[in-house]
Amino acid sequence: IATMSSPKLSPPEETPNSAASVSPPPPERTRLTQPLSTPQLLEIFMSTGQIFRPCRMFFYGSLMDAEVIQAILNLPELPTTRPATISGFQVKMWSIYPTLVPGDEKVSGVVWEVEEEDHFKRLQAYETAAYKWVWCEAVLEDDKTVLEKCRTFCWAGEPDSKELEDGSFDLQWYQKHFKPSVVRRRSPES
Repeated sequence: IATMSSPKLSPPEETPNSAASVSPPPPERTRLTQPLSTPQLLEIFMSTGQIFRPCRMFFYGSLMDAEVIQAILNLPELPTTRPATISGFQVKMWSIYPTLVPGDEKVSGVVWEVEEEDHFKRLQAYETAAYKWVWCEAVLEDDKTVLEKCRTFCWAGEPDSKELEDGSFDLQWYQKHFKPSVVRRRSPES
């Protein structure tokens, strides 16, 4: 029997999975006489070994719809998602948008494999700064396989924020009223 751990509410640093993915040593520290430029900051960030690795994402809102994922990421084919649940969270509503906060409920959604860093960044942009990613464990509905080290997006603010209300996300209502405007934005294939 697999047990579900409580979610961590800040993105932990990624750790290498094997000896083959050893990070380079940290850059030498020097005294700065002027602020660093964006390219310099990017170079430092990239040299610390924090690189993107493919990951599974758990989606519980509009991204449960594969056509929405396809439109947001401009994918040539419809992505294949799998129904799953996570524990240790509860759904709250931020206006019409669902979000996760710590809780003791089982949340239903889908899992999808993100293979490209650009796709992950686009998903982050779609979710806005109101959300941050956290680790979670998802249980596939069909065969009950536990998928460790999945990521999901949760509320970036305080869990008891007055901006959040009790409620649930209605995917069919979203598909009827909002999905057409999201899918329409997809650029045509060249």
